[in-house]
This record gives sequence, structure tokens and C-alpha cells, in this order.
Amino acid sequence: MAHEPTTRRRFLRIAGTGTIVAAAGCTDRPDDGGSDGGENGDGNGGGNGGGNGDQSKKIQYLSDRGDSKDVIDQIISEFEEKHDYTVEVTYTSKGKSTDEQLQKMKAAGNPPDIVFDTSADAYRYHRNGNLASVSDAVQGTGLPDPVNVGGESYFAATMVEPLMGWYRNDLFQENPTTWEKWTSEAKRVSEQEDIKGYVVQSGQTNNADTQITQYHWQNGVNLYSGPSDDIEVTIDKGDNRKRAVETYEWIQQMAEYSPNGAGWEWGDAIAALQQENAAAIMSVGGLPILTIASNRPDLVDKLSPTPFPLPSGEKQEKWWAYMEGHVVWKNGKATEGAKKFVDFFSKSDKFMDFVLSAPLFQFPPTKEMLDSDAVKNNETIKQHPEVLDLVRNNWDAFTSILATGENGQPNIVAADAYGQQVFGQSAEQMLVGGKSPEETVDWVAKKLRGLQE
Repeated sequence: MAHEPTTRRRFLRIAGTGTIVAAAGCTDRPDDGGSDGGENGDGNGGGNGGGNGDQSKKIQYLSDRGDSKDVIDQIISEFEEKHDYTVEVTYTSKGKSTDEQLQKMKAAGNPPDIVFDTSADAYRYHRNGNLASVSDAVQGTGLPDPVNVGGESYFAATMVEPLMGWYRNDLFQENPTTWEKWTSEAKRVSEQEDIKGYVVQSGQTNNADTQITQYHWQNGVNLYSGPSDDIEVTIDKGDNRKRAVETYEWIQQMAEYSPNGAGWEWGDAIAALQQENAAAIMSVGGLPILTIASNRPDLVDKLSPTPFPLPSGEKQEKWWAYMEGHVVWKNGKATEGAKKFVDFFSKSDKFMDFVLSAPLFQFPPTKEMLDSDAVKNNETIKQHPEVLDLVRNNWDAFTSILATGENGQPNIVAADAYGQQVFGQSAEQMLVGGKSPEETVDWVAKKLRGLQE
């Protein structure tokens, strides 16, 4: 499984209830290439701590995982008992990404030593010279190693969050699966029921960007080619162009049976499903069902998980799965201690407790962990066995936008495009701006090449 994903998550407060769920990639923000800025960086990513070394025995840890605070506190307590360090955690407030707090800490001359983030962001940070190696926590452990540069690892994965759809099994006669069946069923539901059959999202949001990208992958569009140091944009070349036009044509068709999803984030689509304004959405993992179970438990049994629609005759080859975990800031004040903590965290006997603090949404980073008794015996997962089956059966297809260079090499153009939600914008150019599918392909190709300049 070649992984990457996101940009940061935020805590979603849905439909005015008190339920809070941590959601992947939920916060819009500018390209991270500008956000980490390369301050104090030497441009080569470093790998031996560097910076201020260990002037402090206090490790500053920045995370948006406040929903897992109890487990994190236990891991910290065990670490502090065995090491001559203390760990101080700064949790971002609800509705905020860690990026804002990161900038504040850096501006105050007190950058965090550890940031909980995504592999795509990790690669950007490494590019700008800000990360220390965490190879001890990754190499030889069986964990995926998506940000390996020059033999050093700069990201320690803790979880995988695959994209996934949910549909109303009481309104759809069956899981449509193919583009053609989804179109006909969404049309039927929209015309016969007082509800839209599907949600198509567009605009500069992470949910829209993942959705449009995955639709291209479903139709066999190779958006990029080439090694990390020579990425070529190929969406408008040869057969890719034909397939990309077909993809936008299908999106255009499906938008006829969708509410206006321009600018919608994850929570907006979930709210549409929850409020019975839409019968099917594409989201991430079990986030919709977790939210809806708290707010509309009467709907839970009426919802079934589904992969993204596939054109007839195509196979599931690429499946976007967010990957989140730890990076160590090279110029923090306790770099070596931070590396020790990240290594300790990954090997802690509480690691699976952390992953399963949001079951159905977060999944372990390895197939071995996925098949563990801890996962199989989790009460929430046991209530939705079809979700675990979907994840297990498609594990080998899971990948990320970062791993889209030649042979899965890291692709900074794709990571930057995701940071700016270029593909989400492309759908808006068509659905709101009136561009034809052909013009939309030209638009997105030009935008992607602009990121290389």
C-alpha cells in the first residue's frame, strides 16, 4: 500500500449538536509551500536533529487530536517515566487546523518539536528544510514509509483514513457500483423521492478535491508521470485527455441529481445525508456514520458503505487513503527528545488504543494491525462489518496523491495541487463557471503546470 494523504483535519460540529468528530483534510488553507516558509532551513531537509539541539527537556507537541487526549496522556505519562523529558501538548481548538497555531509558535520563536500532520504536508516541510529524520520509528518496523528521501524517513504514520461513500439502502434498489447505474439510480431517486440522488462537490475545498481526483482515477486517468525530480503533467495528453473529458462529462451528468455542492466541506455533505436532502455522498471512512449515529440514529440502518463509482469494465486500481502521523521539527528546542517520543509512541502498547479512539474513521497503518484482535473485537467496528470488509478487500489499492510519481515516488506537484484544491476548483469552473468538459481539462492542466514554475 503506497500512502500519503492530506492536509490537516478539523473538528466538525454537525447540525448544531454537541457531537465532535475529527475529520481528515477538512480545513481549507493556502498551499503549504508558503506556510512552512523554510525558516532556518538549509533546504536539504536535514536528518540529524540540527537547529537548537536539546537545550530544553520539554518537548513541545502540536496536535489536532484532542478527541484522543486520554490515550495520548497515557502514552506521555509512560514516556516521561522512562525518559528525562516532559511532553507539553498544544491541541488546536475545535474548527481550527494546526497550521494557524504552528505559525503562531514559529513567530514567537518557539516552534513545536513534534507536529501531528499528514504525509503530504510532511513532504512539503521536508522540501523546505524543516524536518529531522524519524527513521528509528519507521524503518524495520513494518510501518509504511511514504516520505523517504535519501534513505532517511521523515514521517511516522499512525493511521490510514480511506475515502468511502455512503448511500441510502432503502432508496437505492442495490449498490449501483458503476457510473451508468449510479446515473440511472440517482435520476430515479431524484425524480421519485423527495430527495436528491447524489452529492457532487466542487470548489476550493479538500472534500471536493479528493472527490474529483478519485473520479479521474476511477476512469484510469494518469494525471502525472515521471520521477520525483522530473514530474510531468499528463492529464491532457493522449488517452488521458479523452478519459479526463469523459470523467468531467459524467460529473456534469451527476450534478443534475445533486444539491448545489459548491464550496461544500465534509460536514456539509454529511449534513445533507443526515437531513435527508441527499441519498448518497462520497466522504472519508466511517465519518458520516459516526456523526449520523449520534444525531440521527434512526438513519444508521438505512446507510450502507460503497466504493467510488467505476465506469463499466474498469477495475479498482487506485483508492485515495489519507495517512496521518508525526513529524519532528528540525529547529525545535528538544529535537532529539522529540525523535525518542515519536519512536516510543509508534511502539507503545497503547498505539492501537490511539488508532481505535475513532473507529470506522481511523484504521491502523498496516495490514497486520488491521487483522488484529483489537480491530476485530472493537464494538463499533463489529456493528458495521461491511466497512471493515471494504477496507480489507481493497487494502492493496490504497494510495495517495503524494505517491503519484513514477513507481509511487513522492510527487510534490500533486501535493501542492492538493494544498490548493486545484481539482475541486476545476469542477467549479465547469459546474458554476460554465466551461465545457474539454475546456475544464485545459484549465486544470494549465493550473497544474503553473505549480511547476
